[in-house]
Amino acid sequence: MESAKQLQEVVVVGYGSQRRANLTGAISVVSALQGKVAGVMVRGNSSLSVANTPLYVVDGVVVENGASVDPANIADMSVLKGEAATAIYGARAANGVIVITTKKKGLNADTGTPGPQQTLRTNFADYAYWQPKLKTDAQGKASFNVVFPDDITSWRTLIIGMAGKQSGYTEGKIKSFKSLSANIVTPQFAVKGDEMNVIGKIMNYTTGDVALNRNFKYNGQDFKQNLLNIKNAWIDTFKVVAADVDSLKFEYTLKKDNGYFDGERRAIPVFEQGVLETKGTFADLEKDTTLTLKFDVALGKVTFRAEASVLPVLIDEVKRLRDYEYLCNEQLASKLKGLLVEKRIRKYQGEPFKWNKNVLDLIKKLQDNRRSEGTWGWWKDTDEELWISLHAAEALIDAEKEGYQVKLDKQKLIDYLLYQVTSYNGANKLDALSLLMKLGSTANYTSLITAYEKQLKPKEERSSYEKMRLMLIKQQAGIKVNLDSLLKYQRHTMFGNTYWGENNYRFFDNSIQLSIMAYQLFKNDGRHPELLAKIRNYFLEQRKDGYWRNTYESSLILETILPDLLTGGRLPQPPSITLSGEKNETISQFPYTATLSANSTLRIRKSGQLPVYITGYQQFWKRQPIKVSKDFTVNTWFEKDQQRAGKLKGGQAVNLVAEVTARADADFVMIEIPIPAGCSYNGKEQNYWGNEIHREYFKNKVSIFCRKLKQGKYQFAVKLMPRYGGTYTLNPAKAEMMYFPVFYGREDMRKVSIE
Repeated sequence: MESAKQLQEVVVVGYGSQRRANLTGAISVVSALQGKVAGVMVRGNSSLSVANTPLYVVDGVVVENGASVDPANIADMSVLKGEAATAIYGARAANGVIVITTKKKGLNADTGTPGPQQTLRTNFADYAYWQPKLKTDAQGKASFNVVFPDDITSWRTLIIGMAGKQSGYTEGKIKSFKSLSANIVTPQFAVKGDEMNVIGKIMNYTTGDVALNRNFKYNGQDFKQNLLNIKNAWIDTFKVVAADVDSLKFEYTLKKDNGYFDGERRAIPVFEQGVLETKGTFADLEKDTTLTLKFDVALGKVTFRAEASVLPVLIDEVKRLRDYEYLCNEQLASKLKGLLVEKRIRKYQGEPFKWNKNVLDLIKKLQDNRRSEGTWGWWKDTDEELWISLHAAEALIDAEKEGYQVKLDKQKLIDYLLYQVTSYNGANKLDALSLLMKLGSTANYTSLITAYEKQLKPKEERSSYEKMRLMLIKQQAGIKVNLDSLLKYQRHTMFGNTYWGENNYRFFDNSIQLSIMAYQLFKNDGRHPELLAKIRNYFLEQRKDGYWRNTYESSLILETILPDLLTGGRLPQPPSITLSGEKNETISQFPYTATLSANSTLRIRKSGQLPVYITGYQQFWKRQPIKVSKDFTVNTWFEKDQQRAGKLKGGQAVNLVAEVTARADADFVMIEIPIPAGCSYNGKEQNYWGNEIHREYFKNKVSIFCRKLKQGKYQFAVKLMPRYGGTYTLNPAKAEMMYFPVFYGREDMRKVSIE
């Protein structure tokens, strides 16, 4: 890369060492040398404050001290102030930026005007390349070819070499340069209706003025076009409103009369205002019957689906698991179990399975997230949770049985559990025993179970969950159990389906968990096939809102009932349903999907011996959600220097504070804090103290996870840097129990201004 011409082939766009160029504000161009600031001559006395040290960029490179620049060697100089400075260089440029082009740079650049290259840059990324398997040749050299992304930046290159017991490390920089470039700077996302400032900048590093045509397009339409004469730089500020579309597209270009062309096209996602809600019904039509469905007119169109086999219903549940955005260890294991369920269904139906890459990725993440002793916490590097350890180990062992390569040191985990088992109490001891069995340990389970029972206090009332869990462990250990007592406690729904326990929101001691264990007990017993069918139907009945309640219960149900559904060697012949109302037709080919108007009434008559599973739901955005203070109360505000802030100012760091009040003790709590699109994160910290155990940073929000919140008040802060002027929507922050989101509270929605 000896020349600027060669560098143009490595199109790494921009100047300075910021990984992604961001800009709002204006630029002051300095041609004469008058006055003095920190050793550099500038024109006038108001460009920068003498009391604060500015950031210096010399020939496109950030330097620590501009005083080392010889004034006689300066060709041109520009001063970036306010939002313009911080948008490009972040908080370190809060006192302004002095951009210097030296005479040496001018001589090395293209003389006069650039050549006729045509480049519209569209490929942007925060990393350029990863080459982990290079080997040196006989001269000790290694080389490879790479195509860089289109970001204008200095790329930090990290090189690690190893041979035998020796290792070495060095760093370097690969910097791209274009003597004349057009760049567009936007927020990372938008919310529909946001009023934002989009910045275009043209940088001229040639030795003379350049005449060109500058054009800005928004969503494919010309927004502004002008003929300009540019010496050093030109900054545009375009005020746009986020349209009601999925993404916003911006294009900023320059073109010279000689045909030279340069520019960028960028797209950002657009999120909805408010909160997404779903309202619907699910029904399992076993016998010949008639059902009438009515919907809420105010909530918009209805999606209606009918399935004649339960397998597509289970695949739909797996899709929900697969698309779930969070990746704690429980959810990784649940996703893995769900995908393995889908793989078995696809094989049974003679269909291809296309999620092998996802399976391998989940296996790797679970393996990487293990604690040193081989167990798992809720998130990586958090305290041990034995129920999650059991769930994760089951998922990995299940994957191994399906032919995937799994690194699970079973003996190491068995040794650890046998050493620790005497120190566990209650449900933890039962989890340890179940995990030992799953790992194939030949431990003396009779002795371990006896030790558990001796630990129980004589008058201590055990939960139904612990009683049934102990019964299942005894059965799996070969100890005879009496299921007659279990039959006495069965319950029935209005549809005649069977379950155990209370339909409540206790984490383990609820009807889903107890019915899963009852199903396993009766299946192992082998004498109650008709009862198993009624328990399966109970699970399906609980999908009345379209899905099961949480990822954990969903994966447990899927893996429990699937083996008994993949029997018979052939697909069942479908029955028929007759629709009347807005739709008038008889359906015998399944699956069936239709979109209905909300003001319609649909009458469904089912006939045939096999069941039909129907779903009707409305999904809608509540665009003006009101504050909800139920199980949690959430209040948010911006804070600067420990004082509440109203309007935000570009380049002045703030904290977005969320205060959460828990009305009662709650386990596995998630706090979601949306951020305004005009801000970027001023650091992505993980707080491993207090109640918080993990954070997930997304473009538009931060999700904070707490293992337990006792009754009381808590504060959580997100560090932000306002960068883009405008008026933005701040969607409601909320707190909810992750596995039972009906327990929640949320803030209202409001607008945020950035100057």
